[in-house]
Amino acid sequence: MIGMTIGPQETLQRLLSEVSSAVGAGDFPRAYEAASLALRQGLRHPTFYNARGLWLQRSGDFEAALSEFQAALALAPNTPVILSAIGVCLQQLGQLPEAKAAFDAALQGMPNFAQTHYRKGKVLADLGEHEEAERCYERAIALDPNNAEAIANLASVVARQGDAGRARTLAAKALSLNPNEATAQVALAVLDLAEKKYAEAERRLRDVLATNTLGVLPRAAVMALIGDALDGQKRYAEAFALYAEKNDTVFRAFERHYGGELGLDATLNLKRYFEVADPQAWLPADDGGSDGAETHVFLAGFLRSGTTLLEQVLASNPQIDALEEKSLLNEEGERYLTSEEGLDALAKLTPEEAADIRRAYWKRVKEHGLAVEGRIFVDKQPLNTTKLPLIAKVFPKAKLIFALRDPRDVVFSCYRRHFGANATMFAFLKLETAARFYAGVMDLTELYRRKLPLAVFEHRYEDMVADFEPRVRAMCEFLGIAWDDKMRDFNKYVPALDLRSPSAMQVRQPLYRDALAQWRRYGEPLQPIVPILAPWAEKFGYPPV
Repeated sequence: MIGMTIGPQETLQRLLSEVSSAVGAGDFPRAYEAASLALRQGLRHPTFYNARGLWLQRSGDFEAALSEFQAALALAPNTPVILSAIGVCLQQLGQLPEAKAAFDAALQGMPNFAQTHYRKGKVLADLGEHEEAERCYERAIALDPNNAEAIANLASVVARQGDAGRARTLAAKALSLNPNEATAQVALAVLDLAEKKYAEAERRLRDVLATNTLGVLPRAAVMALIGDALDGQKRYAEAFALYAEKNDTVFRAFERHYGGELGLDATLNLKRYFEVADPQAWLPADDGGSDGAETHVFLAGFLRSGTTLLEQVLASNPQIDALEEKSLLNEEGERYLTSEEGLDALAKLTPEEAADIRRAYWKRVKEHGLAVEGRIFVDKQPLNTTKLPLIAKVFPKAKLIFALRDPRDVVFSCYRRHFGANATMFAFLKLETAARFYAGVMDLTELYRRKLPLAVFEHRYEDMVADFEPRVRAMCEFLGIAWDDKMRDFNKYVPALDLRSPSAMQVRQPLYRDALAQWRRYGEPLQPIVPILAPWAEKFGYPPV
């Protein structure tokens, strides 16, 4: 009726209807405006916050979108679709464990929602939990057989596991459902790169990039792969330009989250502490224990130092079980290694406290499906290098294999690869920052080795490539096990293993020399970091030029 006054309830219902209609029609800008109008009028309803979050999410402002979805969740706790949307935002912001928890909570309330299983699979893949990711994708496909995204992402995981035939079949199926499915094309391109079909891989990837529909991190990953395709074609200047553009893109997107040099700062803080530390304070807390393992081994070093290749060589020995980059000591590292108070507490660790840490550690190992009794157990995690005080204090019987590679190759490899976004990996987006971080970690390692009681075997990547069997035999002797002929053909045993490293595809190949002295192909753009790395190149026996 003309002139009728519309009360708050009528206004609420009218705006709810308008917002819901706009969302249902896919008109997210209109939904955002109507929801904003309602909120300005003091009306509160989860639908309004959810609509605003949907538009902000599609606009790429995941931080603002997350805030809206959290406001919606406060009004409607445990709502699965809101929890799932929160998971998407957290994943895009690089907060992967939190994203996984959000998807788990969403599935508690809606266990048969295919899209949430798919989204959880993506997070697990980003975390390196590829077997679990595969199960999530398969569950999503069982619930929705025409889910092209889930099929494409399953193809990507299968490709990393070395099953090229199945991966190509899955990718083809995804593309038959959606010819524009980018992940399927990327999976095919990854297989092309492994088969050295560099021009074909470049074509596929440039087509994906041209769609301009990718988020920041997926776009960066595609750019890194195009750089690798250009590298394979010996177009080094073009490849470097693309690596630089890729890193600048990620840097601009995440600078406000991870700006500064957090990894290097943490390393320098540890160095300052141990420069004045009394070695007597860092004797083991007790005699240690190995939970029945015959030998406990930490494989550390620096990222991109050949640790993935070495782990696969070791894992091909029937006496050895290896676990790759599962961050089994992260909780204790945060507790003891991030403050002076924590370090003081670690230095004074009681036998009971050390035993508690070991029990928690071995429990995590078992949760990953390994029974280590009577076995050689290898915990491969390059980032454990900074945790050596914790290892020395709590695991005095453990042995340490420290992986080395030409520092210039290491830093350039960290720069060119796509790691995602977190406080540590952010250092690799700038060449100089990456070089300083490397030098800082090596400096700290030298100090640790002077102060801590560590049984160390230094392993040089280049030595193993040049003289494989003698070097591996020497390592076996250090570990107290016999050489096994399967180690010579290590790449034949890799497909059964779950690899999270960017080297996953390379280590499925026989030993090759292509990765030696890669930095020389990029000599001019790498010149600014050569002086930073020169002392370490000299110390480790690498030629200056």
